[in-house]
Amino acid sequence: MKKILFASTLLLLVSCADFLNLENPNKQTSQSFWHTPEQLESGVASIYNALTEEPAGYWEIQAQQMKECRTENFSSRNDVQARFAVSTFRNTPSTTISDQIFRSLYVGIFRANQVIHYADQVKNIDEQTKNDLLAEAKFLRALNYFHVAIEFGEAPLVTKLISDKADYFTSKSTQAEIWSQVVLDLEAAKKDLPIERPSKQTGRATRGAAIAYLGKAYLYQGLFEKAESEFKTIVDNQASYPYGLLEDYASLFDGKNENSKESVFEIQFSLYGGPDIWTSNQSKRTRATTMAQECAPGEVGGWFELIATPVLLQALLKEKTKDDAFDPRALATLAWNYPDCKYYTYDFAEKFGENAIWIRKNQNWWNKDEGDWKSTLNEYAMRYADVLLMLAESYTMQNKVSLAAPLVQRIRERAKLKDIADAMNGWSQEQMMIEIMHQRNVEFAREGLHFYDLRRWNTLEQVIKDSKVEGYNNYAPRYQYFPIPEQELNNNVNMTQNDAWN
Repeated sequence: MKKILFASTLLLLVSCADFLNLENPNKQTSQSFWHTPEQLESGVASIYNALTEEPAGYWEIQAQQMKECRTENFSSRNDVQARFAVSTFRNTPSTTISDQIFRSLYVGIFRANQVIHYADQVKNIDEQTKNDLLAEAKFLRALNYFHVAIEFGEAPLVTKLISDKADYFTSKSTQAEIWSQVVLDLEAAKKDLPIERPSKQTGRATRGAAIAYLGKAYLYQGLFEKAESEFKTIVDNQASYPYGLLEDYASLFDGKNENSKESVFEIQFSLYGGPDIWTSNQSKRTRATTMAQECAPGEVGGWFELIATPVLLQALLKEKTKDDAFDPRALATLAWNYPDCKYYTYDFAEKFGENAIWIRKNQNWWNKDEGDWKSTLNEYAMRYADVLLMLAESYTMQNKVSLAAPLVQRIRERAKLKDIADAMNGWSQEQMMIEIMHQRNVEFAREGLHFYDLRRWNTLEQVIKDSKVEGYNNYAPRYQYFPIPEQELNNNVNMTQNDAWN
């Protein structure tokens, strides 16, 4: 049964993303809070909640779409100005959505800093429980800074609560300094996080999640030997870390197999909480998401905010299975006009048109009911398939192609593709990377990884321009990262814009 963390404390009402405000937010809670184990636990819960809070929690509808619409695979609707600007590479430092993502990440960071700062003053708590909660806070701080690093590059690095006015105006740190903090926090977290959680704590960070993200942090920095070491800890020790691939790819997204053996870290959604979804009052807000309605066609009451492109469909159809059927990842990811295609229970071509392409993944597409679109389908932050392919990439980038081959074959085998393990053993580094790039694209389409893959492979500009998706001719290297938001520049005398945006 799906579990979800929810804190009905005043911490959920703290809106402190702008740590540059001259009013010290700590004074709201430091005297009346942080005294009991339950309050410390509630503080940790508030960090998790920041991941999905409106308007742009990193796994909420707006930020989630921004991970996809900057690629060749998806585009945004043209009447939602900020999202369309990002999708067509016209955004500026004043574009609201990047400001909201920035603020949301620092909400999570501020809440993590609170837990870490106040943990020692909590009374009547056993050391193991305290260390576990501190490890969660450090994991979640690292997670937020991971996203700061990949979204903004250079940004403020704040790891302590602000106690002096002189500290309010925080200068930027380099991306390397942010990565160092991510590594430091994840190293600390993996020492104290449990390998497994009891069912009532499903969805909370584990040691495997910390190790996987540490490997990913190294991979994104091009530190392939260190990345390999972390990923191998999971992949080569299945007795301790019993992750695996689900046999049926589509079952990952049907709502019946959430928090499965393939889930390393999963963002939880449920109907827990209040009745409303469009509210800033967290005590009345449901923990569901409207992502399904955001991406559904207008014919069934959807808002079609994220639109799949023919380029993605072509990639998914590049290779058929060994039985000459469609790759099951194509069928689970998109709906299009193929024989007997059903979408929201309708005949596809008759209802949506012969040339339409719509998203299936995380869409409740089997449901014809309209009106109440609150979705409880979780989002994957880290799947075991991702760990396998990142380990394969770490091997390949060190010219250990033969070690990468069986890992890639595991992904291909689940997709029922032809067994090419023997051929891969003789491939060059370039040949294997081409295969890994393709497999990552089709395996994780709509899961928010592709833009960052393209960027670290140094193929982003070429892929965008070759695709000729709308806005491709506007692309320039500065769009690899969001700019520092204009509001932060205006509020902080020590803040400067990142060089690419000057």
